[in-house]
Amino acid sequence: MPSFFSFSRFFLYLVPFASAIVTRTTLFPFIVGKYTWFRGSVAIALILFLFGLLFGEEAEEYEKKIIHAIRSPLGIAVGVFTIVFLLASIFGIKPNHSFWSNFERGEGGIQILHLYVFFILLTTLFKEPREWRKFFLCSAVSAMLMIFYGLGAGLGYNGFVGSRFGQEGGYRFEGAIGNPAYTAAYLIFAAFYALYLIVSKYSKKQIVTNLGAIVLLVMIGTYGVFFLLAATRGALLGLGAGLLVGLAYFGYSVKRWRRWVIGIGLTFVIALVFLISFRDTELVKKIPGSRIFDISFSAKTFQHRTIMWSVAWKSFLERPILGWGPESFGFLFQKNFNPAYFDPTQAFGSWFDRAHNVIFDYLAETGILGLLSYLSIFLVTFIHLLKKQNMVKRPGKTALMLGIPIAYLVQGLVLFDVLIIYINLYTFFAFTNYYREAEK
Repeated sequence: MPSFFSFSRFFLYLVPFASAIVTRTTLFPFIVGKYTWFRGSVAIALILFLFGLLFGEEAEEYEKKIIHAIRSPLGIAVGVFTIVFLLASIFGIKPNHSFWSNFERGEGGIQILHLYVFFILLTTLFKEPREWRKFFLCSAVSAMLMIFYGLGAGLGYNGFVGSRFGQEGGYRFEGAIGNPAYTAAYLIFAAFYALYLIVSKYSKKQIVTNLGAIVLLVMIGTYGVFFLLAATRGALLGLGAGLLVGLAYFGYSVKRWRRWVIGIGLTFVIALVFLISFRDTELVKKIPGSRIFDISFSAKTFQHRTIMWSVAWKSFLERPILGWGPESFGFLFQKNFNPAYFDPTQAFGSWFDRAHNVIFDYLAETGILGLLSYLSIFLVTFIHLLKKQNMVKRPGKTALMLGIPIAYLVQGLVLFDVLIIYINLYTFFAFTNYYREAEK
């Protein structure tokens, strides 16, 4: 009979499917169902895990594992960030709102607590390669379901909500997430899961002969198509930066591939520069999702962001230690209001309850302690990945993993975190913990 720990693991496998949940009967159909699914799955997984500690035959073994997870370098970093985030909530201007958030966002301290539990349970319960492969497969399949929902909405099927193909003003694919920017960022993680499954499970020959590998390749290609259709410039820059860093690491680690890596990297950079430089030509405009190449510091969306970054910086200087509290940026935007944000001749700008930059968001809402504790998680992650043994024993996998936090951080310079990004980010942190210990 499966143990409590096995059932707990099962509910963690359900978490990735939050990306495909849309509750059309709620006020915010792309948000409410996702955080309800996520919190419910994590809460049940935690309860079953605690039952296992109380009544399970393997209780002593898993007690040691969870203590080890909490005390691991990444466990400490994530734990410190969680504590600082909660302290910022308590000492913020609206503690109740900082902790519980609202229906529109569904974030706050309650979400960070669930994410911490999610991270610790993943680190504790997922100790075998097959367990992580199952989780990555669930994540990859969930991304396909997210895409299928977006196709249904785009075609106008009854019961589906979201943007339709050919709509006035231009179409950007948003899937079951409801926002093209997050859809693009999410698909970067999805491609990582599928690609890691290929390199960790199949030989070079099997990649083109094994049905499972071929299906995964098709999935990666599908992610790429809809990544372009999401037409998100920040995600494109993030993906480009992640690819270049990964290629540079691999080329440095494996000398025989160095020339190929340099060639691929230069080709990618030249192609990207060409597409951006000639973005206004008919040739480039005919490419689906060509908006993605329209990168300019004079764009209205970028100007709106610089205004919000200025608001965040001024707010940080007023309360530099723990900030104003999570979920407080809407108040700060009004407090330090800049009239240049609104132009009567233009459409409504970026939504102003976030700074649209993960650095400025944490700086304004959780202060310098929040930002440093947040960045410390990435510092520990990079320290783990850049160890010499990884360069010698598994340079390809490590190059792939290095690209993910780089891609996330770069796209995060013009965006803010939401649950669907948090889930994948914390999954990556937990997997990094496993990756660190796998070769010991």
